[in-house]
Amino acid sequence: MGERLGYYPGCSLHTSAREYDLSCRAVLRALGVDYAEIPDWNCCGASSAHGAGHALSRALPLRNLMIAEDVGEDLIVPCAACYSILRSTSGYLQKKSAEARELQAKVEQVLGKPYREKVRVSHPLDLLTKPEMLNKIKGQLSTSLNGIKLAPYYGCFLVRPEIAAFDDQEQPQKMDILLRELGAEVVRWSYKTECCGGGVGITEGSVASSLVEKLVREAKKAGAEAVVTACPLCQANLEGRQTQGLPAFYFTELVGLALGISASKRWFKSHLVDTTPVLSKVQGGISGGR
Repeated sequence: MGERLGYYPGCSLHTSAREYDLSCRAVLRALGVDYAEIPDWNCCGASSAHGAGHALSRALPLRNLMIAEDVGEDLIVPCAACYSILRSTSGYLQKKSAEARELQAKVEQVLGKPYREKVRVSHPLDLLTKPEMLNKIKGQLSTSLNGIKLAPYYGCFLVRPEIAAFDDQEQPQKMDILLRELGAEVVRWSYKTECCGGGVGITEGSVASSLVEKLVREAKKAGAEAVVTACPLCQANLEGRQTQGLPAFYFTELVGLALGISASKRWFKSHLVDTTPVLSKVQGGISGGR
């Protein structure tokens, strides 16, 4: 890659989704991507700020966008919820409504600098499926995922209309393409963009559990041995609210495994569902665990 990319981990990747952060960084390094975590970032507010008011829900991501402008023109955002709110805020400001201009002026005054609207918010799934990156991955593969049946799960944040422009909103294919490149068998199923109920996990736990059990049941019915996602909330929900023993991997974990990154063995130990039965099918046998 050419210029340096900004990297926004968000709250989840520094806490409950640490294996997503570690695997994403490791994969970017292995593929020669020059990136830097943006300094002094704040929570994007995706999960709760809207409850405190519309202005706060836009001001928090705007501050991050303004900080990112000092790093580069492209900002990589792995968390699906963070990605969604940062992209939607960027689009909201581009419309130049009176409300948006007023909000922007207030945040600029607080930070003491202008918002130049030059940052492009991207997801690592988009980055890794560009032709040149797929060629790099193909050239560096050291372990094939041949023999593993996987269900790509995009969830409801990553490919929302007018927010995610890098894939089809009804039938996204980017993760499918990437997993096939790693040698895995991608199963066909009709629930890849269904909601897992993560947003109501606390207020309506029984509803979330019901949605998760249905997703897991349908993935297994399609022949999947694991689900693959790009969302920390989805991953935690899928593994923490099921009783069927189906692992949920982050797509970057599997890319790292296929590239032969030795640290990948540690990532899988963070999972709530035992990953050993699936990983034992990988060439050479990888130790998973809980």
